[in-house]
Amino acid sequence: MVKPRIIVADDSAAFCQKLTSLLEAEFEVVGTASDGKSALDLIRTTKPDLVVLDLGMPVLNGLEVTKELTKHSPSVVICSVETDPDIVDAARRAGALGYVCKMRAEKDLVLAVKTVLQGRSFTSPGLPKSPSR
Repeated sequence: MVKPRIIVADDSAAFCQKLTSLLEAEFEVVGTASDGKSALDLIRTTKPDLVVLDLGMPVLNGLEVTKELTKHSPSVVICSVETDPDIVDAARRAGALGYVCKMRAEKDLVLAVKTVLQGRSFTSPGLPKSPSR
């Protein structure tokens, strides 16, 4: 069975490694990036099935990368410390199907990725829910 291909982008190298470790058992992590521009470059060359993005990255933030990705079609899961309903909603409007709170990454990330790969939305418990898709 071919594992779905994932890219992880976070400006914290330690957190990027943590997310990669969480995902590697069930998915093929084909690359990591520490800023939005590097993430876009990597996405264009590796053509992943899904991208896990932090919001607060340098050069291009997670929302800017997500908006750009709607032109290229990999699914997006945002993994951020931001829990403000307006920010969660902005991520959804930009095209992210998944939104995971970093504090819940160990509990939610793998499920979020699986759910989004099936074309359904996922939001960590306690965050505002997305409208039905």
